[in-house]
Amino acid sequence: MTTKCLILGCSHANGANMHLDPDFDIKNYNFVEQVEYGAKNSYPVLLAEMLGHAPLNYSISGGSNDAMLRIGLAQINTLNSDDAIIACWTGIDRGEVWHEEHQCWRPINYIDNIIHQQRPNEYSKAGINIGPLVKRNQEYYEYGKQWLLFEGSYQRGYNNKIKNMLALNSLAHSRGIKLINLDSFQAIWNFNWPDSVYCPQKSVNDEFCSFAINNNFPHEPSGHFFRPAHLAYAEYSYSVMQDTTV
Repeated sequence: MTTKCLILGCSHANGANMHLDPDFDIKNYNFVEQVEYGAKNSYPVLLAEMLGHAPLNYSISGGSNDAMLRIGLAQINTLNSDDAIIACWTGIDRGEVWHEEHQCWRPINYIDNIIHQQRPNEYSKAGINIGPLVKRNQEYYEYGKQWLLFEGSYQRGYNNKIKNMLALNSLAHSRGIKLINLDSFQAIWNFNWPDSVYCPQKSVNDEFCSFAINNNFPHEPSGHFFRPAHLAYAEYSYSVMQDTTV
């Protein structure tokens, strides 16, 4: 029986804009296929496959640590003790807001992005932006800016990320499900994580973005890296994990 790996994270875990690689033959792919290419080749997906799991990529571009816990809570009942979770934790000053008309969660972050209605996809399971624009999109965007202004602070985000990580790890640990904690960026290094929180990364240089920058991997203008960076980081993470039972 094939074991599964639930993947949680933001745009880096989703392989956002990977199709902008100059070596990618973009003219042979439509928009959906471009998104799927990234979602199938991001570092947690490649790492999951190296570990022998079938990846289930529930990452969200612009997603938050709040969203990661929310989706983890919703999906953990689909896993058993033979399965795993790779949580690619993201920046601290992010959140999400419930959109009443569409009955969906809308990301809050620093990016001036226009949110479309999400359509489910086999490889990007949280959905991709191929529907029409979310109703009252500008109002929700303006709310997000106000939220960041009054609610976004380092200490709040720091505490919130720790609580999300501890909650998801405690839940996975109680179910006997292996959880690998990685950070795409902005990891928290000055906290005494309990032994039940498995973090193969050991320093800021081990975060995905830092690793890619330090190794001079190219990226597109908004800071997303191409497949070679994702593959190298997956291989690096896999090698670090070889002395563990994961």
